[in-house]
Amino acid sequence: MYSKITFLFAAIFLLGCLQKKNNTVDVVASVNNVFFSKTMLKNVVAANPNIHTNEHINAWINDELLYQAATAMGVPLDSKLKDTIKKTSRSLTIKTYMDLLSHGSLKITNQEIKEYYNKNKEQFFRHKLAARINHFIFSDKKEATKIKAVLAKHKYGTRRDELFINHRVFSGIVTKGGLNEALDKLIFTKRKKKNIVGPLDLKNKFHLIEILETLQKGSALGIDLVYDEIYQRLINKKLASKKEEILDSLRNDAEIIINNKTIK
Repeated sequence: MYSKITFLFAAIFLLGCLQKKNNTVDVVASVNNVFFSKTMLKNVVAANPNIHTNEHINAWINDELLYQAATAMGVPLDSKLKDTIKKTSRSLTIKTYMDLLSHGSLKITNQEIKEYYNKNKEQFFRHKLAARINHFIFSDKKEATKIKAVLAKHKYGTRRDELFINHRVFSGIVTKGGLNEALDKLIFTKRKKKNIVGPLDLKNKFHLIEILETLQKGSALGIDLVYDEIYQRLINKKLASKKEEILDSLRNDAEIIINNKTIK
C-alpha cells in the first residue's frame, strides 16, 4: 500500500505539483523548504480514500526525506533510468495534450455498441464452462436449510422476492475455476436436475447456491458481458482517428526535414 502512495507522489512530482516557499498558504507539511499542499493531499486522498489522512502525510514526509537524502548524496542515475524518467514525463505531457483536445468530443452511443456486437459476434464466446447463479451466504446452517426449502418450493412470487431483499446474495455469472475450489466443485459437478446445492460450510459461513443456467464452453457471450470491452475498442479507434486528425493539422504548420531534405 505504501508503494502505491509513493507512486502517486512521484507522479505529482513529475507533473510539477510540488509547492515552493513562495506559495505556502495552503501548506500541510514541509521538509527542508519543500512543501506538501492541501491540493496535493486532496489528490492522494481521492486516489486512496481508505487510507487515513495522517498516513498520507507521513508517507509524503518519508518519501521526501529519502529523496532529499539521495539527491544530497548525489546518487547516480544510470542512463536507462534517466531515459525511463524522460519517457514517462514525455508520455504524460502528450497524453494530457490529447486528453485536452479530445475531451467531450469523443462519444460512444449504445447503438454503436450494439452494431459492433452484431457484426463481430464470432469474437465473443466463452472460453470456459460458466453458470448463472444466485449465491446466498448465511451465518446459521438452520437458516440456510430453511431458505433452501423456500427456493425449491417458490420459483416465482413475493415469498421468493423477499429472500433477495432480506438476505446477502450475489446474482450473476461465474466461470469454472474462478471461485473457491469447494464452491467451484459444488456448482460444476455433474448432477441430475439438481439446481439448488449446499449449504456448504466455509470458514463458519454457509453457502447456498441456486444454479439457474449452465453455460457451455464456446457459447455466445451476451452484449451486457462484453459492453465495456466493445466500448473500449470503439473509443480507442476514435482516439486513433482523432490523433491522425491532430497530426495532419500539426504537419501543415510545421517544417519537417528528414536527412537534410525538407519533406513539406
